[in-house]
Amino acid sequence: MTTAATAWIGEPHKATSPQWGRPLAPAEPAAPVRPAVNDAAVLTLVGRNLRRLRKQHRLSLEELARQSGVSRAMLGQIEQGKSIPSIKTLWQVAQALSVSVSWFLEPGSDAQVLLMAPAPDSATTLRAGEGELRSLQHAGDSVRDAFYELRLAAGAELSLPAATSSRRINVAVSAGVLDVHVDDTVHLVHAREVLQYESADALVWRNAGHLEAQAYVVIRSVSKP
Repeated sequence: MTTAATAWIGEPHKATSPQWGRPLAPAEPAAPVRPAVNDAAVLTLVGRNLRRLRKQHRLSLEELARQSGVSRAMLGQIEQGKSIPSIKTLWQVAQALSVSVSWFLEPGSDAQVLLMAPAPDSATTLRAGEGELRSLQHAGDSVRDAFYELRLAAGAELSLPAATSSRRINVAVSAGVLDVHVDDTVHLVHAREVLQYESADALVWRNAGHLEAQAYVVIRSVSKP
C-alpha cells in the first residue's frame, strides 16, 4: 500500500509540541557516507522503467525507435540491462515519452495492483478555508497524464502554476459546486458535470458554496502543430 502525494492549502493539521526548557544545540553532522554504485542494479532499474513506460504508452520497440531516434537494437539492449545508455540516449527517449531523464532511475513498482491510501494527515472533513489536491497515481507512472482528487471546503481556493505548453483539463465534480476559472470566465460546475478545457495558464478552482466540494481532475499535455 502506498500513499499518494498531497498538496494542502490552509493549515489543516499544524503540528504542535510542548516547549520543555531550552532546545538542545544541534549535533555536529556526520560526514556523509557515499554508497557504492552497483552498475548491474542501475542497468536493471533503467531497463525495467523503460520497458514499463513503453508498455504504458502501448508502443512497440520499432515505434519508440522511430519517435526517439534511438535504434531498436539499442532500446532492446537497454531494456534487457545489457547496455549502458548515454545521457543523450536517455534524453531522446525521455522526450519521446514525455518524462524527465530522472524518471528512469525512479524505484517504481512492477505490481499490477496498487492500493494508494490518503496521507495520514488527510482529514475526512475539511475545515473552512482548507483544500486538498491529492495525486491518484504512483510516483513512477507516466507524467503525460496527471490524475488528482480535489477537495475544497467552503470558501477555499486552490491553483496550479502556469505551464510552458497547452494542457487539456477535465474536471469532474462528484459533490458540491466548483468555480473553474478559464481565461477571464468563471464556470460553475455542479455534481456529476464535467468541464473540459485547454489552457497553459495557471489553473484555478474555488468553492464559493456552503458545502465541501469534491472533484476529480485529469491533466494531459497537448502538443500543438
